[in-house]
Amino acid sequence: MADGMVVIKDRVDVDPNKPLPEFDLPHAKAFAAKGRRDEAAELVAYACEPDVPLRFDDLESMQGFSGSALMRLVEWGIGTWTPRRRRLPVVVYEKPAGGRLIKDVAETIEPLNDEQLTRNFLVPVMTTLRDMSARGVPHRAIRPDNLYYADTSKRMIILGDALTCPPGLNNPSFVETLEQAMADPIARGRGGVTDDLYAIGVCLIFLLLGRNPVHAQDRQELIERKIAIGSYSALTAGARIQMNMMELLRGLLSDEVRERWSIREVELWIGGRRLTPKQAKLPPRAARPLTIAGHDHDNVRSAADAMGRNWLVAADVVRSQDFDNWLRRSLTDEVVVENVNKIVGSSAVVANVPEADSPKLVTRASMALDPAAPLRHKGFACHVDGVGPALAMRFDQEDLRQKIADFINGKFVGQWMSLQVRTRSDLTELYSLFDRLPANLNQTGVGYGIERVLYALNDHIHCRSPLVDVYFITRVEELIPAMEMAANRRDRPSSPMDRHIAAFTAARNPDIDERYFRALSGQDDSGVERTLAALNLYARIQAHSKNGPAPNLAGWFSELLKPAVNKFHNLKQRKAVEANVQKAAESGQLLELHTIYGDNRAVQRDQQGYARALQEHQHCGAQVQQLTIELQNREHMASELGEQVAAVASGVTGSLGSTAIIITYML
Repeated sequence: MADGMVVIKDRVDVDPNKPLPEFDLPHAKAFAAKGRRDEAAELVAYACEPDVPLRFDDLESMQGFSGSALMRLVEWGIGTWTPRRRRLPVVVYEKPAGGRLIKDVAETIEPLNDEQLTRNFLVPVMTTLRDMSARGVPHRAIRPDNLYYADTSKRMIILGDALTCPPGLNNPSFVETLEQAMADPIARGRGGVTDDLYAIGVCLIFLLLGRNPVHAQDRQELIERKIAIGSYSALTAGARIQMNMMELLRGLLSDEVRERWSIREVELWIGGRRLTPKQAKLPPRAARPLTIAGHDHDNVRSAADAMGRNWLVAADVVRSQDFDNWLRRSLTDEVVVENVNKIVGSSAVVANVPEADSPKLVTRASMALDPAAPLRHKGFACHVDGVGPALAMRFDQEDLRQKIADFINGKFVGQWMSLQVRTRSDLTELYSLFDRLPANLNQTGVGYGIERVLYALNDHIHCRSPLVDVYFITRVEELIPAMEMAANRRDRPSSPMDRHIAAFTAARNPDIDERYFRALSGQDDSGVERTLAALNLYARIQAHSKNGPAPNLAGWFSELLKPAVNKFHNLKQRKAVEANVQKAAESGQLLELHTIYGDNRAVQRDQQGYARALQEHQHCGAQVQQLTIELQNREHMASELGEQVAAVASGVTGSLGSTAIIITYML
């Protein structure tokens, strides 16, 4: 293997020194690559940005897919990208022989006639979309600047990468349906094959005309034109389209999802079936407009969009009598009125909504007016399944974190789902998740908060902790080996645990009891309890993962927990504990290390022994004090004793003299 090569699963060698800028994507750089089994095949490898979530599940589903109108996925994996000194996700494709169709949507090409377009693009693309749909994978990155020539003759046109970033992220608004275009690009959600078919219609306009008629229009202007005159008229911008292609384009660009052509209908058109071109179905107009932020709006889609964009003043509009009159008298749409009554309430209820709840009022009003549109809250417009990718991509932006937190606490998802005619089963599961999120979001402890939400909403993103970010770990089983490397770094932080690691572990391993995480927020001043809690958690992860010893990590913990050992009063016992700690640290078995530190009986025995020693010390101290007092009174005691002895001696002497005199006298 050549020096500096990045190896992907022992199958592909990627050369970071050979960039392929003509294949670059907005969030992934392209590099030359070679397969180890077929070195003759030319491959292109995309080194993805670490903070842009890949479509991991779809990568697995697309392994082995061989659609003729799609860049073939060869391999993908996580590789050590030496120039950036970190691990990155890398996705490898067969390199299209004819190169890219265009690099920028403002470019022009030689227009294709309907026969060329049908044979070299539409037919194979429909087959590919059908096969992808069978695997449950929408493309969601179909746009003119992501089309490639499959062959050197530049006749066959194929679709480019769809897996290196969230669905729809890099699509310009003109390629997206109204519902997707109104959402923030980072929060468009998964979408489906109907969105792909709409994008195919946009690409057909480009290929037919050789140019993009609306590339100079800004996002909001184009959205307003699509609402006002329909997507077909807005996107063709007056260009002449031949009749047979008009029918196809009107079918693909219908703004009413139920009327948009399916793959089957396109295939019937290819087979020769012809229908009368469908006319755009525009939203009903009110008899008089509703004014929001100085602009008039005569339909619910336009009004709902304006409310979401002008949310700071829209609450006053919703509270006004003008809104109630416009809704109930000018609009004459009973379904919309029913939705507003259901989600927002009557005018009397609205009038009593506290000022602090104005943003929630605007969110509910906009979703009631246009249930198919993205949810809008405080200027953040998202589809439910787009919230997770948005948080992952903009986690460092405090203002977006707060908007998403407010969105979750607002519990809008259940209300939105109650307005939907049809709901995807995966969104039902997502609703259950959103319903549970506030419980974790609103806890401030380590392992909770917005970090827990980040990993709960993104099943496959890597752990964002500064300790392990460069190792790009996506599974709990990879945490201990990553921490073992982190423990050996000179620039390691003061603690081996942080909010991201705890939240990542909690979200990825629900079998670990919540008590382990609550203990990480202990209040002891020394920090010993928090460190012991972290060791306990890592020990459980290591035991569950069974991925070998971690002596560097164990050594790090033993250094941090020296104060716990120094608390032992018995020097002999302290030395024994130190010896056991060193042995356990060298073995790298964190559970053994925690068993030593968590031996409460040993601590109790030491404390009891210390208490007895302290009591004996106090008793001995009292005795010593008494003796000291007695010694200080020695002279006084000696004087009193001398007097007593002298008196006794004098008495005895007198008695003896008297007796002697009497005896002498008697003799």
